[in-house]
Amino acid sequence: MINVTNPVLYQDALTCLTVHKRTAGRDFKGRFIQIFLALKFFQNGLPSMYSGSFVRSEILESQLDDLYAKMSRPPDAGVLSLFEANYLARTGLAGAGRKYPQNTWRNNFNIQKGIVCYAPEADLSSLTFQNEDRLNCRYLRPLVPGSLNGARCSLCPTGSYRNESHRKWLRKDPAGNGYALLDLQNISNFAPYLAPNGHRIPILPLIVALYHDADPSIATGTRTNVQLADFMSDFNFSQTELNTYFDDSMGNNLNRQLARSQGWVVGSALGQPLPPNPPLPARRAARVAQAPGAPNLAATAAPPPVANTGWEAEQYVANALTADGWTVYPVSRQQLRYDIFAQRGRAKRYVEVKSSVSQCSPSLTAREWQQAHAHAGSYILAIIENFNPTSQK
Repeated sequence: MINVTNPVLYQDALTCLTVHKRTAGRDFKGRFIQIFLALKFFQNGLPSMYSGSFVRSEILESQLDDLYAKMSRPPDAGVLSLFEANYLARTGLAGAGRKYPQNTWRNNFNIQKGIVCYAPEADLSSLTFQNEDRLNCRYLRPLVPGSLNGARCSLCPTGSYRNESHRKWLRKDPAGNGYALLDLQNISNFAPYLAPNGHRIPILPLIVALYHDADPSIATGTRTNVQLADFMSDFNFSQTELNTYFDDSMGNNLNRQLARSQGWVVGSALGQPLPPNPPLPARRAARVAQAPGAPNLAATAAPPPVANTGWEAEQYVANALTADGWTVYPVSRQQLRYDIFAQRGRAKRYVEVKSSVSQCSPSLTAREWQQAHAHAGSYILAIIENFNPTSQK
């Protein structure tokens, strides 16, 4: 059992992860590891390539930001780069001293230097095609023979390669409707990134870094003490996947170093129970309690009236937006803390719907307030009063 609330343990964990990056060498790709962990974490709400459905880039980016955001930090400097011990702005916000909005993830979704493929599911179902180097792809149109630099894909309407040949993790719809998942349990497709040349990720610092100060609207933010089984359940990892990607042994120097920094006496493997962290000194605990920017978790949304499930109100708003020319994506089940993502041309709207069968006095959760702040003028609170879902047109 790992107490993930200790800020000193968290800082030590980040140090261990930066050491792991240096040890793994030039083949280490931390950004891709973070994308993979997010795909696993949210996999039950993301479409498979066999479903005929797709998820928009904006939603994937928001989910990635949500998983790595630290709630005591501001949105313009709160998204953790796991293996670099630094923080970036949420997607679309300009960080301090920067002129342009942050774009952390999108390039790695696209063909220039990413893990996307436009091929139909019949091709992507073949392990031979999945494992094939992109230089040998039947759809490749090279600019220079034998090079990906400047090469194009015949299925891709825009963009070209930047001389990076990555594995295929996402299928992109050539019509522009978004992305769908390939098989996330195909270990051979992900092991070169998670464990390059056998350098598996030390599990103890990873767990601390993921769960400390996490968003309370998702599973990582609801736990103060984490067991290995919790991590496997939250991120949908089998025992085989765990053994391939992560090192849970106390023979791992970084696991052992982090445990010893807390004065723990541990067994040979992390699967054994760990004692709780020793109490913080009183002065340090006071500083932690007074840390600025911590969300007010007492502010919870008012429960909907019995006659209104909330779903009908969301449909009503979605229909109104559609009639006004917006392309609408209902996302209320994806734990984003807004109900609708809408797009019209370059304009984007993040819509949270609050309704009541009488007067409505909406209350936002801490996460909803954070989203409102992050998206500023693009965040819309749709309030419907005197709503009767059985007769509303």
